[in-house]
Amino acid sequence: MTPFQWRIAFCSFLVLIAVSTKVSGAEETSPEEIPTFSPVFVTATQTEVPLKETAASVTLIDEKTIEEKHLTTVEEALREVPGLAVVQSGGLGGTTSVFIRGTNPDHTLVLIDGVQVNSPFSGFFDFANLTVDNIERIEVIRGPQSTLYGSDAVGGVIQIFTKKGQGPPTGSLSFEAGAYRTFRETAGVSGSTERFDYSLSAGRIDSQGFSRAAGGREDDGYENTTLSSRLGFDLTSQTRLEWTGRYTDSESDLDSPPTDIPNFVQAEQNGATSLTLLTTFSEGWRQELKASFNFEELEGSDPAPGSFNNYEFDAQGRRVDWRQHIDLGRTSLLTLGYEYEFQRGESRGGIDDETLTNHAIYAFNQFRLSPIILNLGVRYDDNDRFGNETTYKIESAYLVETTATKVRAAYGTGFHGPTLVDLFFPNFSNPDLKPEESESFEAGVEQSLWNERVQVGATYFQNRIEQLIVFDFVQFIPINLARAKMNGWEFEISAKPTERVGLLANYTLLNTEDEATGEELLRRPRHKASGSLSVRPIDPLLLVLQIRYVGERFDFGGSELDDYTVVNLSGTYAVHRNVSLFARVENLFDREYEEVIGYATAGFSGYGGVKVTF
Repeated sequence: MTPFQWRIAFCSFLVLIAVSTKVSGAEETSPEEIPTFSPVFVTATQTEVPLKETAASVTLIDEKTIEEKHLTTVEEALREVPGLAVVQSGGLGGTTSVFIRGTNPDHTLVLIDGVQVNSPFSGFFDFANLTVDNIERIEVIRGPQSTLYGSDAVGGVIQIFTKKGQGPPTGSLSFEAGAYRTFRETAGVSGSTERFDYSLSAGRIDSQGFSRAAGGREDDGYENTTLSSRLGFDLTSQTRLEWTGRYTDSESDLDSPPTDIPNFVQAEQNGATSLTLLTTFSEGWRQELKASFNFEELEGSDPAPGSFNNYEFDAQGRRVDWRQHIDLGRTSLLTLGYEYEFQRGESRGGIDDETLTNHAIYAFNQFRLSPIILNLGVRYDDNDRFGNETTYKIESAYLVETTATKVRAAYGTGFHGPTLVDLFFPNFSNPDLKPEESESFEAGVEQSLWNERVQVGATYFQNRIEQLIVFDFVQFIPINLARAKMNGWEFEISAKPTERVGLLANYTLLNTEDEATGEELLRRPRHKASGSLSVRPIDPLLLVLQIRYVGERFDFGGSELDDYTVVNLSGTYAVHRNVSLFARVENLFDREYEEVIGYATAGFSGYGGVKVTF
């Protein structure tokens, strides 16, 4: 049986389950209950804080949202976050970058269960191959977080949390098929006993794809296999051991616009794992010791004579983070920590086993003296390549309970050192690069209305980065700009007028400038807006309409990319509490646009499938 025939058989099997379940259990047509997490946010402070009491700019994307919109990858979820610009080069598997408030992609720290997954080579995380498999929630914090997270967090932090097993064993199977001969299968199992919990998943994506080069004729395929696991064991009532692991093996057919390249293939393997020991010494003293490891192996292959598309990269990162959380009375929580980081990278005919080592100590104190919230943090880094640096952050909020209002402000500094590629890649590097230094300010207000059925918020932000590292296409090396500035506004609204209707919308106004030339920074749109409307007309059926607008922006070579609006529609029909059918349409009005100059995007495309839980 061919892979295509196997998929059709598997899909038919799941549909048969759906139909037979509908007949035998027609009375059970309530929509599938998707567990949600407690309204807490942990990334900004590394401790659990109620969302209403955070002083940071925060967006949470939970499992329920991912399920309702039938998202495939994390980058799809991030497109609706205010202040974020997501740029992808030509569909599934194309390099995908995230810009937070106008900062560079390598200014965003990405964590999976607390494990840093940014590339040790380039410094940024490519979201191209990160699927939503086994993900419970995504936390996005905008603004500098170098105090707690180091130099990669100048622009912000995106942390992905995988599911933690709870209760009796449960499992799920799903199948999806659609445009460009795309197939996706996922399977997962989770549960817990008195002292042990587990969550395991596996997913596979295959797509014939479309030409990544705009106007090209040769289809560029994509394959992705992802394995994810999270295991926990309570050694005693006060000691817990956790292990997490995620592995992705992908292969992408690539082009070099405006040219189709028939046999240019990039294979990539990356993974991240951690072992964490959590200990409670007393009611007011908790310890967390985490050892983590991530790796990236990248290989490009093109048999064409004289091709430059043959390369091989191998990079690793190792870290140890030791934190102490100490309650100083009822109104103060102090976090003290030490972090060790080691990065190593090499490439065929390029970087020859170069390394970076960093030691850091940090302290962060949270004051909770209602109605005032005040957080203070400081960090000292000792790097073997670019010396010592001290950064700090101050953030505060004032809660007005009588009017359900929160007013907040923050100021922070950060730094970011050159990457291994910036420093060592032959003929395209600059060993004289200096670290980037930043200072950022923000102020905002959040208001709850009509018994918390409506939430509105507005935030002003301002970033200044000295010695910003950009690639100079005249010298073909990275250089330091004298200074760059970014400022703007973020507006958000969410509403739940009835139990059957939900609305989310946001708008970002962003101004960026290279102060030496007065020009805008590349690939940062001045205007960006998105919204979604979810409606449940009858109990078994849920419909979600998404609209995304991206304004004009500049790309390399002085090219200006047109603005565009994309509309997506998805639907879920709960045949049974354990079986649901789903469908989605992307680019409903078949809009032609480019996110990166010369790279194509998907046109009108439909997908459908079935999910069974047990």
